[in-house]
Amino acid sequence: MDALATARGAFRGAPAALTTRTKARRARRGAGAGAARASVGSVSFRGGPGTAFMSRSPKDAATLDRARRAQAWIDSWVVRTGDVDALALVKYALATCAEVGGIALALAAAQKYALASLHATNLGAAKAIVAVMFFMLAFRSRVFSPLNASRPKIANERLAKKQKKRPSWTPPAIVFPLVWISMGFLRALSTMLVFAQTGVVTHPAILALVAHLSIGDTWNSINNVEKKLGVAAVGVLFVVGSAYNVVYQYYKVVPTAGYVIAPLAVWLTIATTLVWGIWCINTPREPLYPTKPRKFNN
Repeated sequence: MDALATARGAFRGAPAALTTRTKARRARRGAGAGAARASVGSVSFRGGPGTAFMSRSPKDAATLDRARRAQAWIDSWVVRTGDVDALALVKYALATCAEVGGIALALAAAQKYALASLHATNLGAAKAIVAVMFFMLAFRSRVFSPLNASRPKIANERLAKKQKKRPSWTPPAIVFPLVWISMGFLRALSTMLVFAQTGVVTHPAILALVAHLSIGDTWNSINNVEKKLGVAAVGVLFVVGSAYNVVYQYYKVVPTAGYVIAPLAVWLTIATTLVWGIWCINTPREPLYPTKPRKFNN
């Protein structure tokens, strides 16, 4: 009986001993696996099955950040110390001239086949057509440009603020489309006044506005698509200069039209200050001219 009781006691204690040894082995395996995972990063699943996120240690993240900043500096140095890209300058000039020519041809066709006779017979209808034409042209002139002259969207502007420093007085992103819509109305109204006075939609004063729009589209390509801050800083001087020329040309024909379009020059003066401010505070500053990446001898 004593032997039987002893055997039963040993049998009952075996699971407990087995469980203890199993837990110990699992703990050792878990510690080893944890060390292995710590050496390569930890993987966790969030947001549903099959979605993995790799987390890095603070030291690894800091090293990666330094490497990225160093690479960005090297890339910037390669661009800043490169030769002048003469082909880019020719491209900008030819694209602007091509857009001016395309818009001028379209206006000449409208003048010949519709506006000339309407100005003599139904001035009100002719003025309405010109106003609508130039309101649309204020926002869609880029369809005549051979360059990608896309305007920035509000969401892109907010992202750009995070990527590039902006002066503290920079207006909120929502302000820009509202201002440009207002400028569209002023362009349309002032051009309508010039047309009513001259009867010609290809008048030199109106063509000055066409040139201004074309220069602005080329600048949009440089600033918003190519993202060349230095070249854009110089290019915006041509944009604002062409705007003041429009005000002057319109004022010579109809003083009221000059006053109506004058806010365009004022707004672009503010925008020019903003563009130069962005270029100044983002260091290392980009060159004020287009460059070809620096080449190294092997």
